Amino acid sequence: MNKIQAEEKKQIVNEVKTRVEKGEPKQQILEELSQLYKDKVTIIKQLEITPSKTMKYKYAVFNYTLANLLLAALILDIILLFKADWVNIIYDSSTALSVGLDIVFLVGVLLYRTEIYSWIASRALVTLLIILVSKTYYFFSLHVLVYVSLGLIVISFVLGLFLGVKICPPRVPKVIEVDIDGVEKINKTIYVFPD
Repeated sequence: MNKIQAEEKKQIVNEVKTRVEKGEPKQQILEELSQLYKDKVTIIKQLEITPSKTMKYKYAVFNYTLANLLLAALILDIILLFKADWVNIIYDSSTALSVGLDIVFLVGVLLYRTEIYSWIASRALVTLLIILVSKTYYFFSLHVLVYVSLGLIVISFVLGLFLGVKICPPRVPKVIEVDIDGVEKINKTIYVFPD
């Protein structure tokens, strides 16, 4: 990607975000920006990952519930990190990793970064690996907070998958009739944004 393409991509990202924040329909944004920029693929991808104002409002309760679950998991992990004695280096370093992931995911959810929602599963895997390694290799008894944190993250993962699909619904096919030279009409499939 050359400098001109990178600059155009940056302009598209900024333009899509500002126009979606103003409340303009995504289909209108697609049509107007397709006339201004050559990179239609970037426009479509950016529109697909940017939640509209209506979807943010519609799923705000679910999003804040997810943020609160992640905040609770973060607090539990910070408590576990302060209780760490650094004897079991694998357990303690993975707890530190969990704190870092919790912060990244919490900020991503609060900013409606839809690509973050599906990555919450990786956080659950880290905790599950902590439990398995500690129990199997070190016969290390884990604090009950680890299990509570795992439960919160699993619930967060399910809620994150739900929100990832609902906040930014995919484009849907729509069949329209196109008039060719006033003689015949053909059906053409286009893809439109539902929100």
